[in-house]
Amino acid sequence: MVALASAYGVDASFIEGDAKLVGVWVDEGSPRKWSGPESTRLAKIGAIGVRLSRWITMHGFAFNVCTDLSGFALIVPCGIAEHGVTSLAALGVRAPAVGAVAERAVALFGEVFEADGRMAGAEETKRLLDYLSPADP
Repeated sequence: MVALASAYGVDASFIEGDAKLVGVWVDEGSPRKWSGPESTRLAKIGAIGVRLSRWITMHGFAFNVCTDLSGFALIVPCGIAEHGVTSLAALGVRAPAVGAVAERAVALFGEVFEADGRMAGAEETKRLLDYLSPADP
């Protein structure tokens, strides 16, 4: 996600040493230059998660492209009250199409982890979701 943010001109990073601050962060006051964890306006642009279901482990991430951030004012996102949530659009980046960002994310993921990757199609995704969350009879 750090490389993905960089691809759109945003200097993001992770914060070491604080297990509560998992994810990818930017300085809202200076989104093009990361100032480190001492930034006065830290905001989370990317979250990381793990799900366990039916003996299958899934790892995932959410990268905010043009997310409607208004709902975050009603909750304490990720249990972190002292910092906000942001998106590429909120940082002034002309919001690219989410599909284009996803394709770029797949390519960057492959580069970072030296792996081949592809995006799942709609039917493949539906089958996986149906398997993981079967409908009640």
